[in-house]
Amino acid sequence: MFRNVFYSVCLSLILIPGMASAQKLPMTVDIHQQTQFPKGDGPIAFVWQCSVSTTGLLEGYFLVTAHDGMEPFGQFRSNDVALHSGFHEIPMLLPPIKVDNNYSEAKLKLSFITSERRYDIKKEYTLRVGRTFQRTFALGICDPFDSNLSQVTKDFLDTLKFESISPNTPIRVQIDPKTLQVHSSIISLINNQSMSLNANTVSIHILSDEFPQLPIDCHQYDIMIITPRGFDLLESRHLKAIHQWVRSGGSLCLITGTMVGPSQLKFMNELSEDEAGSPFLLNSEGKLDIDPASQVWFQRTGWGRSVIVLSESIEKDLLSKQEKIQIPFFLWKIRESQRNYFEKENKWDYQALVNDFIKTQQSSNYRHVDPYSARQILNLNYRPINTGGAVVTDLMPSEMRIVPTWIIASILFSYVLLVGPGEYFILGKFKLRRFTWITFPFISICFAVFVFMISNYFMQTSYERKNLTILDLDAQGKPVKENNIELLFTGSYQTIETKVKSGLFSALNQSEFGMTQNYNVYNRNIPPALVGPPFYSGSIPTQYSVLQKMPQWTPQLNRIISNYPTELQTGFDWSSIQVTELNSEQGRQKIRNQVYQAFGDKALLLIYQGASGGKAKDYRYLSTGSNTQARYSRANALVNPVMPHYPGRPVDRQNQRSFMDDLCVRNQSGLFQIVTQTSPSGGKSYEDLSILDPTDPRQWLVVIYVPGDTKDTIYRQLIVTKS
Repeated sequence: MFRNVFYSVCLSLILIPGMASAQKLPMTVDIHQQTQFPKGDGPIAFVWQCSVSTTGLLEGYFLVTAHDGMEPFGQFRSNDVALHSGFHEIPMLLPPIKVDNNYSEAKLKLSFITSERRYDIKKEYTLRVGRTFQRTFALGICDPFDSNLSQVTKDFLDTLKFESISPNTPIRVQIDPKTLQVHSSIISLINNQSMSLNANTVSIHILSDEFPQLPIDCHQYDIMIITPRGFDLLESRHLKAIHQWVRSGGSLCLITGTMVGPSQLKFMNELSEDEAGSPFLLNSEGKLDIDPASQVWFQRTGWGRSVIVLSESIEKDLLSKQEKIQIPFFLWKIRESQRNYFEKENKWDYQALVNDFIKTQQSSNYRHVDPYSARQILNLNYRPINTGGAVVTDLMPSEMRIVPTWIIASILFSYVLLVGPGEYFILGKFKLRRFTWITFPFISICFAVFVFMISNYFMQTSYERKNLTILDLDAQGKPVKENNIELLFTGSYQTIETKVKSGLFSALNQSEFGMTQNYNVYNRNIPPALVGPPFYSGSIPTQYSVLQKMPQWTPQLNRIISNYPTELQTGFDWSSIQVTELNSEQGRQKIRNQVYQAFGDKALLLIYQGASGGKAKDYRYLSTGSNTQARYSRANALVNPVMPHYPGRPVDRQNQRSFMDDLCVRNQSGLFQIVTQTSPSGGKSYEDLSILDPTDPRQWLVVIYVPGDTKDTIYRQLIVTKS
């Protein structure tokens, strides 16, 4: 009987706290996500919908843990909140997350923590995120209603989807055995299998209460579309955020009527960036004063693209066939080499992917074509660059802080002095030499503890962090975007804090950098990052801190993207660079001398120009010493050529590429055989940093690389001629 009573009491003690905790939980929480299919590599926005039932204020903060069952993605602590009784919406923005499951789902564990206790909500919430091996494009449509669009407008929006300009799938390629000398069974396998692009486009309606407040809010989309109703409701703060996002590399399609307000008119003129004047004016009736023959305007806005279309021209089908074809070609930043085929077929040519596959196999595998890699010919999914490891090489410290030599010598001298003559004379004076077997181990242990404390002190304060800052400039030399790639390297296990303001932080996994062949097949074997998941505290992306638990001697790369770059603090006149100077060796030498005067003799100048043949021209002006010595020095790791060695094949030095080449002119298999640039995302890769079209001779990219002790800086200015 006593045993039954004892068990009952124990069971009550276990159950009562849990029951009390459930009863005392003063709110219910649900999650609302803007879309069920977010952009694959963009930040993820959602809202916590809270129903609070309390007589007073509920003060505390939310703690969110994101995972996919196996891999943790990080913890996120919100700012402190004070909730009264009623309904509340708490918005949150998470950095890009990708999962390897068919449902594109991550799980969220939610806790609400007050000053007195912690409430762990047992229910796990589902968050839709991107997939590791599936590319998802997103169109963001700013419109106050998610329906009631006219059918004509819906049809026009459908033409902007990437699928509408892509070949119909599944696709069967035909490779001539003469072009690829491999076994006939391999050719037969390639020619007889159906292939897909592994990409899709989703349309996301952005309601008025979800209009972007900051440029980073727009990173969730590849192309933004503003309807006339949405244009009327957009306020100045919304327009400013969208404009800055477009300048940093985004694509915008603005559909407008002829009646616009002052802030809308100012926005349209800012998109044009016409220094000669305002291309859009209002007449006496308050309508746009435009040429009746003009229905659409194509404009380069900073590093981005913008298209302005009159709503009347869509409703009445006044756009010409050429204009209808040009709009998606321009917004998706299709390569110039695709133009002729695109204008004829209104689709890009997948043969470019096939030709690139043949070229790659001829230079690498020769007669040993992998059937699995052949299945990836038309795969448009993310593929890392094999030169990415150069960033770690460049930012790694040359030495770490250690215990000074004079301290080590002093400790050793003191130890020898104490256990030798010191112990002998002191113990001899008191006639206690028989206790040497006690004093000697005791002194040794004390010195060992002291040495450990000294070493631990120096190692705990020993950590290195070095930045690679990439500043992107428009043709006038005005900053449009800033990327900071930071390397952390510690001499001991410790927690490092990174403070972020008006930026998006992503922890990179450098273990995947350097993989190109069969990435989509074998990436599942890549181990997760050696550094644990980060802890975010604050309001992303306005102001927050990121804490990372760093293992000893383990480098970690982090990336922070900001659409509001810092002002230039250089004496170099970027607006003075003229295309006529870039076209001649004498002019390029003049620019090089100006670079040395402004940045010092350690600065490097690189000039890229697109070419009709498909391989961009590059002009390199290294700092000191002979070109060969400078080219292969560790100080210039970012411009050193990297070429994987294939057994049995000679090294192809003519096609060697450096990290700087891939950073500026992405020329690899997959998506970048079709497009030259993607909209900003801030994801865990360098994809959205590429800019130059290697097939367009009108495009120039001037790159200045300035190495430093604690910070390296890359300035990149894009210049596009009109003819």
